Amino acid sequence: MRAPVLVAHALERRVRLRAPALAGHRGACARVAAQLAADPGCEVVTARPATGSVIVERFEGGLDPERLRGRLAELVSEARDDDGRLLAPPRPDAHPGPTRVARALAHAFAGINADVREALDYRADLGTLLPVVFATAGLAEVGVTRRLPAPAWFNLLWWSLRWFMTFNPGAVSEELRHAAGGAPGAEDGERGERGERGEACPPGGDL
Repeated sequence: MRAPVLVAHALERRVRLRAPALAGHRGACARVAAQLAADPGCEVVTARPATGSVIVERFEGGLDPERLRGRLAELVSEARDDDGRLLAPPRPDAHPGPTRVARALAHAFAGINADVREALDYRADLGTLLPVVFATAGLAEVGVTRRLPAPAWFNLLWWSLRWFMTFNPGAVSEELRHAAGGAPGAEDGERGERGERGEACPPGGDL
């Protein structure tokens, strides 16, 4: 059975593919990229373990996205992790997962962030640049207007929600388990997954 692979974006000489099973497997990404690069039509192949994306580029001639998708699906289906096990797509969490729109936006921004990081030679990314830009803009506004404006109501609302989620992870996790329908196996499944990763579960099940 072939691993699921999607064509995320396609141009004549640049195709971005997404293989969820590759996410989090740096060694497997490197091996699959090397195998795909052996194809004469794939001159540059870049695999990103953070997102499971594979970018194929060609300097002359065009690329066939569907042929690349099929070839990558074959390679991912045969790939193994560092422990010698076949790769498997990430298991869905016990609580309701993100929507399709949220996944698409997250994947798009992850790709943009990876491009920015590569362009800056891994010295910075959007997570570093945007706070600096916003802080500089705020200081510039204060310097120009010569006054310190009070925060808008929506800023105060957002900060209060953000701080609540930051300092009340147990309450948020409990509500997510309830949103999953209160299934008896939801919490146990989460504990088992944490145990497989070697993480300790605190007494009482609160995270």
